[in-house]
Amino acid sequence: MVELADPIIIGGLKVRNRTVMPPMVRNLATDDGYVTQELVEHYAARSKGEVGLIIVEAASIAKEHGIMKRNIGIYDDDMIPGLSTLAEGIKKHGARAFIQINHAGPKSHVATKFVGPSTIPIMKNKIPKALTIEEIENIKSMFVDATRRAKEAGFDGVEIHGAHFYLLSAFLSPFTNNRKDEYGGTIEKRAKFSVDVIRKIRQEIGGYPLLFRMNGIENVKGGITIEEGVKIAKIIEHAGVDAMHVSCVVDAISNPGIPALFDEKTMPEVLRGYPYDSCIPCASKIKQKIKIPVIGVGMVRDGEFARQVIKNGSCDLLGIGRALLADPDFVAKAIDYCDDEIIPWKD
Repeated sequence: MVELADPIIIGGLKVRNRTVMPPMVRNLATDDGYVTQELVEHYAARSKGEVGLIIVEAASIAKEHGIMKRNIGIYDDDMIPGLSTLAEGIKKHGARAFIQINHAGPKSHVATKFVGPSTIPIMKNKIPKALTIEEIENIKSMFVDATRRAKEAGFDGVEIHGAHFYLLSAFLSPFTNNRKDEYGGTIEKRAKFSVDVIRKIRQEIGGYPLLFRMNGIENVKGGITIEEGVKIAKIIEHAGVDAMHVSCVVDAISNPGIPALFDEKTMPEVLRGYPYDSCIPCASKIKQKIKIPVIGVGMVRDGEFARQVIKNGSCDLLGIGRALLADPDFVAKAIDYCDDEIIPWKD
């Protein structure tokens, strides 16, 4: 039986335990996206608290396409020194340091230009421009350049953001992608953008560890179902990533332009048995169909729940989000069964 404290290998790297701090934008960078000391200390504290793998929040590959104000950037070589300080601050306390790279596409709180596969909005009244083939090719190169910067900065790997209706996710979803060319229609065509990004990174950077974050299910009519999520995971695995980070779109609050398909009472069977808004059951379904390690995430609030999810094999690694914001030492306390000492997250 696997325990929360057991190590695991991802892309040839040994991670000291099965816990992950997933990307959570904290608005601690400068206005232009440069690393600050406050940001370094934020992540270092969680590494000291024995998190196994820390995935730094969605770093923007394009200055004008960040998620929100003070979003970390990875769009310029001038950012490498600060990113290096951040990676070093994480790694010196024992955690593996990855950074998520992202293009906000149709979903941003600060952008003046919104782009996507089609003109279907995610943010209310923000109609994206459908990207041309030439623009898509340019963005692929941006992902490659961002990965190079992450490697030069000393990060152990990167996570490509293909979830939550940001750019790659919008191409993957049948809800936001109604293109009629090579990037739309079938699952394989909708996945082409993501697959090409992965393969270009592999061609130019080699065996650098890559994660991919995806939606296992989307709470919107015409969105990704769990059956389609499994198919997408297989395609992305085949493209050459080292682990899959399975998220989902359940909470409609963070997607104000999208009408929700279900709620806590009417949610599909695949999500039942776990707290509402947890993506762990999607990760469990996908884990059964692919061979690379799978990260599950969502609504982890106490030590016993965290230990049990890993023991029952729902996922290979467990993302712990808000609980780590409330208590940087959550992992150390959960591994030591000191649950009564955990500072709880208050919604």
